[in-house]
Amino acid sequence: MRKKAIVVLLSVVMMGTVVFAGGKQEGKTGAKEGGAGGGKIVLYTSVPQPIVDKIQRDFQEKNPSISLDVFRSGTSAVITKLMTEKEAGSILADLIWVADPSTYEDFKAQNLLYKFTPKEASGIEPSMKDPDGYYYAGRLINMVIAYNTLQVKNPPKSWEDVLNPKYKLGFPTPLRSGAAIAAVKTLVDKYGWAYFEKFKSLGGKQIKSNSTVRDMIVTGELTVGVMLDYMIRPMIKKGSPINYVWPKEGAVFIPSPIAILKTSKNKSVAEVFVNYILSKDGQATLVKMGSFIPVRKDVVPPEGAPALDKIKKLPTDWRAVRKERQAIKEKWTEIFGG
Repeated sequence: MRKKAIVVLLSVVMMGTVVFAGGKQEGKTGAKEGGAGGGKIVLYTSVPQPIVDKIQRDFQEKNPSISLDVFRSGTSAVITKLMTEKEAGSILADLIWVADPSTYEDFKAQNLLYKFTPKEASGIEPSMKDPDGYYYAGRLINMVIAYNTLQVKNPPKSWEDVLNPKYKLGFPTPLRSGAAIAAVKTLVDKYGWAYFEKFKSLGGKQIKSNSTVRDMIVTGELTVGVMLDYMIRPMIKKGSPINYVWPKEGAVFIPSPIAILKTSKNKSVAEVFVNYILSKDGQATLVKMGSFIPVRKDVVPPEGAPALDKIKKLPTDWRAVRKERQAIKEKWTEIFGG
């Protein structure tokens, strides 16, 4: 009898351990906690922290039954985290939202994405969504030419005008930024690697991030730099000595996609977040909180920014970006160092 009692006791303890571990894992992965109308979801994103914090608060205010957790870092760090979890067999994210559309072709090839059609996707044009239904542009970011208004009275009007010895130049490194990889590939397709070789010969520097380019232009450490448009407009409103031009050849136009991961245990709630981002209300929120140009034509863009259909853009071959990503980084390192 004593031996039988011990066996029963051990069985109860083991069952309790399994239930506890299972509950803990559900909490980490965003498994359903509140049925179809609510629950917990986890977003991995490269959207800047102050902006994603505001989006998180606004979304949860509009959807109080949903808990949204966010991991935020640069595109490369976000992808590294996701791939590390994939290799470990335990992806904790429900949603992924980074800058470079070519990255999502990698995700598709690895069978990581969940295919679905958000009801709000009808409000965005075909160029802003994956024809196979795996990802959708949640925001639009554009690489443009920024300059210090105190030190530059005749700013460059074109990409070629940037290559002038009178400027102190900076460009965000593609070793860390997905948007920078796209910009490098797009400019190399138009001008060749000679463009960046000359950029370097004129004293041009690789800068660790777009936001650092912005800050260095504001302080005058750089006078001209390439960076993302949405980071500049709030600084202009604050009265900082920075402005930007839309290059006459066209900007580097980057629809920044959002997708649901196939491993998500709460896909129905993740869909609520995607629909929020794509909706008129969500896009208006992104305009207000992040100064992003909306991906919908029926939403008014930020003050001073053109409407979506008025943006002149350089062509970007996203499949080629994906295919050549490593080669781009290697050539960049050869020119600028690691």
